[in-house]
Amino acid sequence: MHREVSGDVPDHPSAPVVLAALDEAQDVLVGGGDRRVFSVGPGASAPVQAFPRECFDLITDGDRLIGAAVDDALKLTTLFTTDGSGQQWVPMTLPKPVPTQTGYGYSEGRPHRQVPDGAFLDTSPFGITVVEKGRGHVYVLRAGAAQPEGALQVEPGGEEDIWRALATPHGVLLLLVINYRQTALLHFALDGTLLSSIPEIDDEDDDAEELIWGGAGVCVLDAARALLFVQDKTLLVSLPGLQVLETLVGEWPAFVSVTPAGPDRWWVGAEDRDALFLLTAEPGHALHLHASNRPVSPGAPLMHVGYKTPTLHWTEHTSTPLTVSAPVTETWRAVVRNDGTACEAVRVRVSGTLVGARVVDVSVRYRGQLLPMVEEQRVNVVGVTAGLEEGATAELEVTFKPRSEGSGPLSITVEPCTWQAQAKKWQWDKEQPRVLAVTGHPASARFPLTVE
Repeated sequence: MHREVSGDVPDHPSAPVVLAALDEAQDVLVGGGDRRVFSVGPGASAPVQAFPRECFDLITDGDRLIGAAVDDALKLTTLFTTDGSGQQWVPMTLPKPVPTQTGYGYSEGRPHRQVPDGAFLDTSPFGITVVEKGRGHVYVLRAGAAQPEGALQVEPGGEEDIWRALATPHGVLLLLVINYRQTALLHFALDGTLLSSIPEIDDEDDDAEELIWGGAGVCVLDAARALLFVQDKTLLVSLPGLQVLETLVGEWPAFVSVTPAGPDRWWVGAEDRDALFLLTAEPGHALHLHASNRPVSPGAPLMHVGYKTPTLHWTEHTSTPLTVSAPVTETWRAVVRNDGTACEAVRVRVSGTLVGARVVDVSVRYRGQLLPMVEEQRVNVVGVTAGLEEGATAELEVTFKPRSEGSGPLSITVEPCTWQAQAKKWQWDKEQPRVLAVTGHPASARFPLTVE
């Protein structure tokens, strides 16, 4: 038996497939994607038995299970605890979330638009976190505790944002990946105080932003250290100050999940893939990531979910970083594939300080045709073209013509979009203007650009 989930989560109120193990995987509990929890018994060979309670997500805490229950609007209603039998679930009282004093993109005193999207559980050596991204709520339940120790109210995340939260001795570590690109790591105390962040709040240092672009996951190792997975490396950071202690080589193009595998050991795997790494992080010893075979033999898949939205990926692209030497132009080439459903339009965005400062001129060809590009927000050039069919590929060529000299980060993004009406209350009886909105997963690349 193994988990196999390819594509998007089913339409709400369904939840992702969940696997949780008790007593060193003697008992396996499976959330089937429809808020039902099943026990298949030792060795995954016993008859499947449904638990009496629905859970949106499920996790283990020693010899007990913690389940998160949501209502029809996908708001967290409470947390439940039970033993391995799953026959008696005891509810916990949820504390009122405390507003954070400051944070990435957080505006104090302003109302927050909430779009509930469920409650997701994660674990670290210091407890369990419950994340409601759509409501901006993060709860911390210490190991073995009868009630959560505290909760935070952060500005709610958007549909295209990814959140990861892990408990620390000092509070909670929150990884935000905004619109699949912009990344921030925040360390909060449970009274709402921001202890530290990467990049620092109000820090305009481009190098700091480049350091963690493309956040992929986070892992709390012990009371003094945490690991941050980003697209092209892994950063060992200190707690509580988030100072970078060491940079490890590694590429993490997709989001990763980290699961405890014993004292000072963790399984690290890209989401929705079977490949695993074994992370060992013994105090006083160097960190190691060992490529490993899967710990169990695969059986029949539990569930397979098709893509419900457009999902763009690079199938190939020019190596980076890129250097342009005057007067010769250089071209960055890539092929993008739509692994999801068809999209109505495609938006190509090239962003960077060198673009805004006109250090380089940018021209774009998409499917062999020159794409008209317009300036946007001083640092972007953007072009819109026809959509991409399901399973189709498209060639992209971005050419840079040098005008002066400089260096800096550059990002190239291909976004699946749809045209949406922009309703205005005072124009309800008139034809509404239409705007482009991202409707799926974009393909994005970021790398250093040097113009000589």
